[in-house]
Amino acid sequence: MLQTLREKTSGWIAFVILAVVSVPFAFFGIEQYFEVRTPTNVAKIGEREISQDEFRERFEQYRQNARRQLGEAYDADYFGSTLVKRQLLEQMVNEELLLQASEIAGTTASDDRVRREIAAIPAFQVDGKFDAEQYGLLLRSQAPALTPAQFEERIRRDIGAREIPAQVESTATLTEVALDRYLALREQTRDFAYAILPPAAAPAAPPDDAAVGAWYESNKSEFMTEETLSVRYVEIDAAKLEPASGPDEETLRQRYEDQRDRFVVEEQRLASHILVKVPADADALSQKGAQERAAALAERARADGADFAALAREASDDAGSKSAGGDLGWIEKGITQPAFESTLFTMAPRTVSDPVRTDEGFHVIQLREIKPGSIKPFEDVRAELADQFLSSERERLFSELSGTLIDRIYQNPTSIEPAAAALGGEVQRSEPFGRAGGAGIAAFPAVVREAFSDRVLVDGGVSDPIDLGGSRVVAIQLDQHQPSAQRALEEVRDQVVARLQAEAVRNATRVSARALGDRFEQGGELAALAAEAGASITDAVVAGRRALNHDGLLVDEVFKLPRPTSGSTVRRLVELADGRFALVELRMVTDGAPATLDAAIRDAARNDLRQAVAGAESRALLDALRTAVEVRIVEERL
Repeated sequence: MLQTLREKTSGWIAFVILAVVSVPFAFFGIEQYFEVRTPTNVAKIGEREISQDEFRERFEQYRQNARRQLGEAYDADYFGSTLVKRQLLEQMVNEELLLQASEIAGTTASDDRVRREIAAIPAFQVDGKFDAEQYGLLLRSQAPALTPAQFEERIRRDIGAREIPAQVESTATLTEVALDRYLALREQTRDFAYAILPPAAAPAAPPDDAAVGAWYESNKSEFMTEETLSVRYVEIDAAKLEPASGPDEETLRQRYEDQRDRFVVEEQRLASHILVKVPADADALSQKGAQERAAALAERARADGADFAALAREASDDAGSKSAGGDLGWIEKGITQPAFESTLFTMAPRTVSDPVRTDEGFHVIQLREIKPGSIKPFEDVRAELADQFLSSERERLFSELSGTLIDRIYQNPTSIEPAAAALGGEVQRSEPFGRAGGAGIAAFPAVVREAFSDRVLVDGGVSDPIDLGGSRVVAIQLDQHQPSAQRALEEVRDQVVARLQAEAVRNATRVSARALGDRFEQGGELAALAAEAGASITDAVVAGRRALNHDGLLVDEVFKLPRPTSGSTVRRLVELADGRFALVELRMVTDGAPATLDAAIRDAARNDLRQAVAGAESRALLDALRTAVEVRIVEERL
């Protein structure tokens, strides 16, 4: 749990509580279990009950966590479904089973361990250390507030739910014999031949009216118009907001003074260098030799008439700058390593330094020119300051209008007009769109989800403001709704006829393929039967389980076939996707040779197999606990 907490914690204590061990048990957090018995429990595990209130609190925390993680991808309908509720309840049941087993086994967490785990949570730390004041503040900020004792009990229960699965998984063993058997199967290859049979010919006559009508009546649900709706909406877009007036001269000059640091142009120095490479961990003799070579180069560079660039092209070990004569361009502070920078920024122009040691080796530096630091004058940045002012004003207006929008929706959730009037804008209308979205604001998935939500579509209410990103929000209300409707037979007759003909082709293909398959499995020759069907034969030699040059489903089926006995082959009719069939003749099976695999492949396979074994044993543990403890679920109370 702590590793997950360290990675995921971002200050929300609810998130801390929810983010717990994920493999193989993807729990969402351990909520406090009250020992209050009620007749409205949603589950009973032995003598322990999970109340409706407890489940609802846990479920709401789970939904909030999902909303934070998924952002625009969050689907309120899905996360409110019975399926998701049942999955979460099953997790809560599993946690309770593990807690009860932990108590029986005496593996409950000590006070010291609970304190250590809490102290390691980043949300409770200041400057990397646990801070009691921060701890208490975050607990009190929750709704409802938590006491330290309550939170510590949650952490204790979380540890208890993890302890036994962790111990079971740690005991998962894998022998080298089992690994070799696994690798022999995984690396197994098979030699086979196959012929994919062509589909049967289409029927000569189209289906009659009676057949068309009967099929249409049996499949009416497939011929419905798309459900669509349009919405009325108000929008706030910061990019389109115009402040009442632009900034005056005094305001701009005050901003300039407040932000002078932004307009400082740092001093820059034009430098070249010659590098004598030597590793940071080189022995003393190597380092001394490199330093002496660099010193000799420095002396040559200082000689009258010396050409530093030519010397760098001749002697520098820096491949990046050697061809350019050691030129490093203009350098500001904070760009190079400290030793290099310290020397460069204390040199006089047109001088050459003594050797300077960095991680790369020894540098001989030439300072060619200095460009002093300066501050851009007000006149040069006036336009930038004006744009900045307008941008900040737009953001201020956007914030104010967003607040007004929220207030008006809260005051009148049944009509969008008051919100539009308060914003001084107009109510706009979208084009009709379906659940796949459409043009304009309907291109945003969040808008589509909200438009088809119960609040908007069923109740006719105004949505909460929907964030479209880029300081842009909309609120929507249903305008018109066009439910899905049945399409008349005459409108879809051509589609029905095509479906019937395709179905007739599939049926005829199946009949003829099975007849050929029976003959093939009874000893018919592949070549003769393929020729009769007008199919070609493909040979697959030394094909592995992931053979990409053959149909994946066909390969899967081939690897399910039994081994051929000596001197014979295995013949089968295999059904593929889209109603296709293939005659397959398996000729030889060759097991993988684990001894020929290198250590890295064996280690990776060993880890994969051990994890699979550990996961299976953890699931077996839960199965055993469910057998030993009576579990009753009352799904209608979820």
